[in-house]
Amino acid sequence: MNGPGAWRTGIVLSALLAAMNLLAGISGGLARLGLPTPAAAIGAHGAVLACGFFGTLIALERAVALRRLAGLVAPLAAGLGGLLAWAVGVPAAAQLSWGVAAATLVGLYVHAGCSRAWSVPLVVELCGALCWGVGTAGWALGDLAAGVTGWMAFLVLTIAAERRELTQMLRLPALAQRLFGIVVALALAAVVLGLAGTFGVGTGAWGAATWWSACALLAMWLLRWDIAPRQWRKPGWLGHTAQCLTVGYLWLLAGGVLGLIGLAWPGGITVLARHAVLLGFVFAMVFGHAPIILPALARVRPTYSAWARIPIWILTASLLARGAALATGSGAGLSMAGAGHALAIVWFAAAMSSCVIRTRRLER
Repeated sequence: MNGPGAWRTGIVLSALLAAMNLLAGISGGLARLGLPTPAAAIGAHGAVLACGFFGTLIALERAVALRRLAGLVAPLAAGLGGLLAWAVGVPAAAQLSWGVAAATLVGLYVHAGCSRAWSVPLVVELCGALCWGVGTAGWALGDLAAGVTGWMAFLVLTIAAERRELTQMLRLPALAQRLFGIVVALALAAVVLGLAGTFGVGTGAWGAATWWSACALLAMWLLRWDIAPRQWRKPGWLGHTAQCLTVGYLWLLAGGVLGLIGLAWPGGITVLARHAVLLGFVFAMVFGHAPIILPALARVRPTYSAWARIPIWILTASLLARGAALATGSGAGLSMAGAGHALAIVWFAAAMSSCVIRTRRLER
């Protein structure tokens, strides 16, 4: 690592960009549901959240792990892409910025493998970063569906790799190892099929079926072999993480099943499947992993608070309400569900901030 001042500035700026993109993405999503919030990101709130927020966080975590100043190009480019998408309103510039971020993140994974050691989780993370770039390319070519599949694969594979890394401490049966490989292969195949559809090849339905099958299979794998479901009743942050992750796995399974059902009845069911994955699964992972990630990024170990467990249940209730609203065609119900999504995220951010502040006070 070199340039400590530049290093700290890059981390702070990346975190600030991530926070801005999170707020813009949430606001745009609420505006789409008819709530009176700023609508700057209304047309691209999903892209802003997936690439501008999560892309920044994932790239920042990798850059911090490698402690290389050049690695901060990835989170900064991801965060800047979000601003270009919603604040400036130039999608082409955002796509270029996210392409740079994805390519740089791939480079970071390659550097980690060559300078340290290659492993199955690292290869899967690299594949996830490639999916980010492929999804962004699909969107740039005018196929938003291919973009969404690529972005979902980026997030899901990155999370799967992190959980697979933890299970390396356990002796997994050969079946579990083979099934994990099949999940990764299915996810990559879905992204490739989605991109092929961009060029007029009739693979859209096959790509969707492959993707949702990968989600359902991964959820069952995690529920069976990940350590989180076995730690549900543990006290403190350990139990918090276990509950958030287990609920997230159930939402991933629900998303996979709903997505497969949506192949026969497209429309609202497919939309709900995407939100089950991107909200129910991905944000549950954020809630669960935050106490682990914060010490690495901010060099502070938050003091435990039971209040931090409440948001996962608010998120679950609001997703169930969203499903009921879609089933009944209730616009007001959709708005209330969206408000519940936002409340869960804001509540968790406030709870974690409070935990960090308490830790700082105890250290004085």
